[in-house]
Amino acid sequence: MSSPIVAPQETSNTDDLLTRAANENKKVVIRLADEGIPVRAIARACKIPGDEVYEILHDAMHRGTITEIPKDDWPPGSGRAKRALPQHNVLEDDEKLKFLCSIVFKTTRLQSSILAVLLKRSEVTKEQLHQVIETLRDPNRDETDLKMVDVIICHLRRKLTPFDVKIKTIWGIGYRMEPAERDRAVHALTSHVMYPDGGVDVAPLAEAA
Repeated sequence: MSSPIVAPQETSNTDDLLTRAANENKKVVIRLADEGIPVRAIARACKIPGDEVYEILHDAMHRGTITEIPKDDWPPGSGRAKRALPQHNVLEDDEKLKFLCSIVFKTTRLQSSILAVLLKRSEVTKEQLHQVIETLRDPNRDETDLKMVDVIICHLRRKLTPFDVKIKTIWGIGYRMEPAERDRAVHALTSHVMYPDGGVDVAPLAEAA
């Protein structure tokens, strides 16, 4: 008797990834709308049609996630400096912080999570950063080596270099960002071209490290 044919998992995994990406896109749309970002600006940032943004927001209003739909677009001729987010609340919302890191610094989901921890604490041990990695991984997979932290920090340093932001090594302990480095990073997150007219790539939100 012949063995049953087992369908390949690749298609299922691809569908799951696409579903996750679509759900992340909806979360981003709703989060930006809640911040008062205009509908057309959200559409350009997320690279989706404006009508689709309106549809997502109407559904969010129906569910009570948001209380109102923002205006259609920025006023003609409004400069990017007038669109910048206030710096004081960037570090207060963990999800918003990771989203901004992925947009401005082009970090992956895992890299954004590590960077968010570094930005919010005076210093972090390698063990603490390793715990962040393990929290985001599939619990059924084997635990990663502690050296994985060093690899991610190396990638982060390369991506932060154009912004003159440095991560300092505390030998035998972990890593830290000096106050001046943190200030430069926050400035980049709040005043960089988060909503350029040509749109931005939000794929890192759904990208696995």
